[in-house]
Amino acid sequence: MKINRILASFLLCASVANGYAQGLANLKLTEVVVDNADGLVDEYDNRSAWIEIGNTSWSTINVGGCYITNDRSVLNPDMSAPQRIARMSQIPRGDERTSLAPKSQIVIFADGRTNMGTLHAGFRLQPGKDNFIALYEANGTVLIDSVTVPASLPENCSWALFENGWRKCEPSLVTPDSPNDNTAKKVDKIAEFKEHDPHGFVMTILGMGIVFSGLIVLSILFVLFGNLMRKFNGKKAVAQTVTPQKPVSNASVDVAVAAMALHEAMADADDAVKAVIAMALYEYEHDMHDEESGVITILPTQSPWPQRGIAMENRFNH
Repeated sequence: MKINRILASFLLCASVANGYAQGLANLKLTEVVVDNADGLVDEYDNRSAWIEIGNTSWSTINVGGCYITNDRSVLNPDMSAPQRIARMSQIPRGDERTSLAPKSQIVIFADGRTNMGTLHAGFRLQPGKDNFIALYEANGTVLIDSVTVPASLPENCSWALFENGWRKCEPSLVTPDSPNDNTAKKVDKIAEFKEHDPHGFVMTILGMGIVFSGLIVLSILFVLFGNLMRKFNGKKAVAQTVTPQKPVSNASVDVAVAAMALHEAMADADDAVKAVIAMALYEYEHDMHDEESGVITILPTQSPWPQRGIAMENRFNH
């Protein structure tokens, strides 16, 4: 049980240390002024060289306890941690100013006077010479970031980090405690849009255009999908169609029975009689009727059919 607790504690400490180290990796040296003749002043209204450290992450990072130095010898891999720490200046812990909010910066004055407060390093930068600057973690062994400021950097100009690398910034473009850009101020895209469209007309038209465009696209897709499904269902219905057999009606059965009986009974009858009987049976089987106007006109006529009918009746009676 004790071993499990020890292992759990060890893993917890390792996780915290790893997360801390990953957070410090997001710290960057972002801007340096070596010869500060007319620029930024410290809390005592003194001017000196300064170094800006930026938090590039979206999490809060505390730089308290980290080390900063201008001594290039600390890059020697054979140097022990105590030897390296002796050549560096530590950023004090316990000051809320060292807790960097996401995407924020802090300025450390390189004036060699650590007794002046948290934001003062124990070394000075030298104008007219290459100045090496390095930032180390609190253990004194892990290098976070480093930069070499060229000796050609003019007075009051800064050596600043941009997305495409380091370059010189003129005095009017120096931005201590602020993100670096080419206009000495950070352009807020939302604020810029509000400036060009103060009443929101463009945003309204743009939003309506997007909505209606989406509806048109959806309607076209639905129409195409409906046509496709209709064609698919039509082919499927044709493939599954089976011609039903027509049931034999009672009239057909009656006609067949009557035809057989008449064939036997009227074997010697006149052909005209047979034709008339066949026509009558056909009309009966197919339920055929004449279209009648509803007006009955009775006219006298002479026809041989009555005598033939009498003859047929007599034959059946016999």
